[in-house]
Amino acid sequence: LALDNSAHRWFWDTEDTEDRKATLASWAWCQITLSVAAAVLLSVAGDWLAHILVARPDAALYIRLSAWTLPLAAFGMVATGWLRMQRRAWSTLLLNVGAVITNLSLTVWFVVGLDWGIEGVFRAQLITAASTALLTLAIMRDWIHPRHFRIERSRSMLGYALPLIPAALAFWVVNAVDRLFVQRYTSTAEVGVYQVGFAIASVVALGTQAFQQAWGPFSLSIHKQDDAREFYAEALLVYLWIACAASIAVGIFAPEILRVFATSAYQGGSHVAALLAFGYVMIGLTYIAALGPGLARQTSPIGTAVIGAAVLNIALNFLLTPRMGKEGAALATLLSQALVPLYLFRRSQQLYPIPYRFGPAFVLVSLAAALTWIGAGLHLHNTWLSVLAKLALLAMFVPALFVLEIVRPSHLFRRRGVVDA
Repeated sequence: LALDNSAHRWFWDTEDTEDRKATLASWAWCQITLSVAAAVLLSVAGDWLAHILVARPDAALYIRLSAWTLPLAAFGMVATGWLRMQRRAWSTLLLNVGAVITNLSLTVWFVVGLDWGIEGVFRAQLITAASTALLTLAIMRDWIHPRHFRIERSRSMLGYALPLIPAALAFWVVNAVDRLFVQRYTSTAEVGVYQVGFAIASVVALGTQAFQQAWGPFSLSIHKQDDAREFYAEALLVYLWIACAASIAVGIFAPEILRVFATSAYQGGSHVAALLAFGYVMIGLTYIAALGPGLARQTSPIGTAVIGAAVLNIALNFLLTPRMGKEGAALATLLSQALVPLYLFRRSQQLYPIPYRFGPAFVLVSLAAALTWIGAGLHLHNTWLSVLAKLALLAMFVPALFVLEIVRPSHLFRRRGVVDA
């Protein structure tokens, strides 16, 4: 339902604690109520779904266990959002890591120790969600008490989130359909090579996803301050320099990484890794570009951008994958992911103008792409000489930090909140 996005937007619109409680409670009980309704429907239709999907009567139990995990998992989602709103990063980490450890431990106990098989997997998920729900009720009992629920607030939040629902589905298309095209036009073996390249590129995602988690609540928390727009403009270049540097490193050292962790059959995944690493840079960039529409409470441009990217992705895959193989699928994914921030920056400037320095941003991305292209094609007979040459190439990106005045005495680096974020 994308209500987590709505909750963040409404939470930072006021300093009044009671109003913030109305936002959290409305989010929680709307999400839980609709999840319970979905769980009831899935439970009633469990036997029919088991027959239609897998033609196995015993699968009905797994469907019902999964169905009742939905409303329980909603509590954990609300708790994570609430902790992020309060910038309690360590508490957020502990909550999520605790849930992962609980789930893994129960899964091993049920599947290995008690020999429950697949049923043990689903029961472990259900119990983990239930324990997280109990913990959420304990720590947020006053924040999500039903007395704070406001039907008008729920309607407003759902209206804000509605365009983001098809956008979420389209985003899944952009990030998952590439493997289907590789399978269709090449072979299963190439899908395996592609997946290895995808895994290497995911190193960049570790950083960009951490940024995404921090950027949302932090950027909204300062949107009423006088210098907020200047801060957002500075953040664009800082993000791009760090993310592009990580992407260059992954792209040019992908062959060496594959030689260490995989056999020679997977060397073809290095070019895929370079392209998809830049794709993750674009995904993180989308969160900055979407700030303007979000602050203007007009989320339809976000839905338009992502749906357009999904259509472009499919079209480019039909065009490029038959001709270029897995590299064509990776390029299609990168280009479609780049479309989203490009469109959103244009709409953002119309809805909520921010003094972004697009010239230096373009130079950063272009320089990063050029260095990656040079480094990816750099293969010396001596491995150590090759590594040293690539390190020197990576070092060439550092001066951009000063030449483009990304580092300069400004409020960005004096603000204590940046360090906290």
